[in-house]
Amino acid sequence: MSDGSTEVFEKITDIDERFMDAAFQQAEEAFQNDEVPVGCVVVINNVQVAVGRNDVNRTKNPTRHAEMVALDNMKLYCSKICKNLSDLVAEATLYVTLEPCIMCAAALYHLRFRRIFYAAANERFGGLDSVGNRRKYGAEHIIDIISCCRPTPSIELLKKFYDKENPFCPEEIRNTKRKGRLVLD
Repeated sequence: MSDGSTEVFEKITDIDERFMDAAFQQAEEAFQNDEVPVGCVVVINNVQVAVGRNDVNRTKNPTRHAEMVALDNMKLYCSKICKNLSDLVAEATLYVTLEPCIMCAAALYHLRFRRIFYAAANERFGGLDSVGNRRKYGAEHIIDIISCCRPTPSIELLKKFYDKENPFCPEEIRNTKRKGRLVLD
């Protein structure tokens, strides 16, 4: 099991890299659609069964994070194969380009995912190791978490997103950006 350290590179297999690439493809699609570029893939027995990418701006729903979209797609997959979601999640691995926020982390713990790989820490909202600390949840179910397995491309994509003007950002906030910082009056 992962102890949450960032020294996990030896645990990343070629198969894991392939699925993380698929998560990054979803993140790139999110970026192209003016969404915060986070992508997610759910895998069972080395088969990709669901994908998700942030869809907050298009849907105007703040809960449409990549993980939540992937979970909804996983529910569709379960209904197609006539299986119970909770049975399949126990064998599922989730690959995501950014540490899940506290809301998403809570859902993943509640569903009892087997493993989670995340590419970069989310120092502001991370619900596994950064802000929310999984060691303090006291949950009886322990998820094997492989953290910070590919931080550079994740951070670069996020920087690229925040460097451009977000058309969904309220006008009064857009006009207060100066040199990459939000100025509060």
